[in-house]
Amino acid sequence: MKTIEIFDHIYEKSLMAVLVVDQVEEAVNTSKALLKGGVSVIELALRTPVALEAISAVVDHCPGMLVGAGTVINPEQVESAKKAGAHFALSPGLNTNVITESNNYDLPFIPGIATPTELQLALEFDCNCLKVFPAETIGGLPYLKSISEPYKHLEVKYIPLGGINIDNFSDYLSFPEVIAVGGSWLTPRALIKDKAWDDITKTAQKSLEILGK
Repeated sequence: MKTIEIFDHIYEKSLMAVLVVDQVEEAVNTSKALLKGGVSVIELALRTPVALEAISAVVDHCPGMLVGAGTVINPEQVESAKKAGAHFALSPGLNTNVITESNNYDLPFIPGIATPTELQLALEFDCNCLKVFPAETIGGLPYLKSISEPYKHLEVKYIPLGGINIDNFSDYLSFPEVIAVGGSWLTPRALIKDKAWDDITKTAQKSLEILGK
């Protein structure tokens, strides 16, 4: 998929489930449960030894899922994520070396920002879709509205993560500059460990009902 197609898909779906898994089958079963509930975008964080293998497995076994590699914090991980089959990548922060390497590998990349300085640096590297992290801790939606205002004419888009939950995600999505929100409320590790796939499906369905989708 082309970069614009990936971002359009994320915008259309609005919700991005964040996964941290210890077993490959957890990623596959969770993804199937999410798809059943109508959520088709995930960020699978590169925080565990099986993460890259899990990305490949989800890409292979869940063709309807758009898979992002999360916590990509160094250039070497870009190559690994691309080879694993990730459709795009995200980071909690902004590392210009990672941006450059993502361009080299033609891997759509969403850097994380928390300040206007980081936002401007991202724009210098032609990144206009940005992860805002940790969204709630740094001031929530009022803060995002404030820092985004000077750049509104540049049509920058945002994906807030960090502290987003079923009670506040729709508030963020009401802000036109936000194309999607991400969070682990859709995929709590406790439910994954308990293999409570039906509960994950129900949470996805409930979240979409809140959005009227």
